[in-house]
Amino acid sequence: MRFPRANIVLLFLVLAALIVPPAAMALTSSEVEGELMCDCGCGDVLVNCTCDRSEELRAIINGMIQSGKTKEEILQIFVDQFGEVILSAPPRRGFNLVAYGAPAAGLLIGTALAVVVVRRWSAAGRREEDEEASPDEAVSESLPEDVERKIDEELGRIEED
Repeated sequence: MRFPRANIVLLFLVLAALIVPPAAMALTSSEVEGELMCDCGCGDVLVNCTCDRSEELRAIINGMIQSGKTKEEILQIFVDQFGEVILSAPPRRGFNLVAYGAPAAGLLIGTALAVVVVRRWSAAGRREEDEEASPDEAVSESLPEDVERKIDEELGRIEED
């Protein structure tokens, strides 16, 4: 009996999932700490904070993990107690969507504005070049015919020599 490679890989992944102990896939304290801010006033994410208050919060989180709570349940308990300011990133709903969309919108508007400005500068530069390139025509139009004839005669003599 011969298995294609894809079936062998799939079989291996299923067996690995069954063999890996559930503790290895369990929720860790740092996963939750990365989603929360320390409320001591330092402005750090809880996972990076080293104050005494962060140790208290870590003990609370570890207790909740030991009691079998999921990450979402733990986060909801903290939001209920402290409000959404305890979260390290605003939830993606309601007015908070502005925090996610504003950078992209600003980038698009800034790019469009830069394109418009550069095109206007470029067009102004081309107009100036055109005005600078045509002074000979302007001078020849403003010279009387007898002066132009004398210039042509002089240029003809110079070419003959």
